[in-house]
Amino acid sequence: MAVFATKWDFLFAWVLIGVDRSTGVFSGSEPTPGQQMVCVWSDMDLATEALHVESWDLQKIKVRDLLALLPSGIGVIVDPERPTGMTATASYVAQLKPYVAAFPAGSEVRLAAWNLPEATRDLVIRAVSDSDQVKELRVFAYTVDDSPLLGCLTYVAASGADTASIASSIDTALSESGEPADLGVPAVSVLGLADLPAEVRAGLGDAHVIHRRSSRFWRR
Repeated sequence: MAVFATKWDFLFAWVLIGVDRSTGVFSGSEPTPGQQMVCVWSDMDLATEALHVESWDLQKIKVRDLLALLPSGIGVIVDPERPTGMTATASYVAQLKPYVAAFPAGSEVRLAAWNLPEATRDLVIRAVSDSDQVKELRVFAYTVDDSPLLGCLTYVAASGADTASIASSIDTALSESGEPADLGVPAVSVLGLADLPAEVRAGLGDAHVIHRRSSRFWRR
């Protein structure tokens, strides 16, 4: 059986990639003239067996992030020369690239409830309530076409807030809870409410809200 049974298993996986210490070039091969492939590994032992670590820096990378970096015409080989390895041709990579985005244009999106573990919920709420940067935080699950259930946390930022800092704080809180699989999903996106497609925003209601900033009234 291939190391990744479905396109979604592949897309939401972490892999190891070799980066040449002197040039910064990714580990790769050219099985046939003009067919460039990036080589990655699903396991540290396989990667260190295949590459001389004195020359190569092994780095973990999300497959989605790797696909976003690859120019057109380049494919990916996972665990090369292994019976469980797999090849994602350049054309297959091109088919997957739209799904690098949380909500690909033209895809069918279905919303669902996502019950975060209480400990994770508390961590995330604490991360955004420690400052006045977030007015509202919502959490929901969704599918894209035939994908598995995915997670999303979306926030409404206060005027002038540092959105990169908000997203980083939420990501850190989620990381403290473990991997996405520990939360019942293969991947989690953290996005501003304005960055969601209009139809997704329209489908969200108060049931998805887990935090609202309290209004403050001042008297002289």
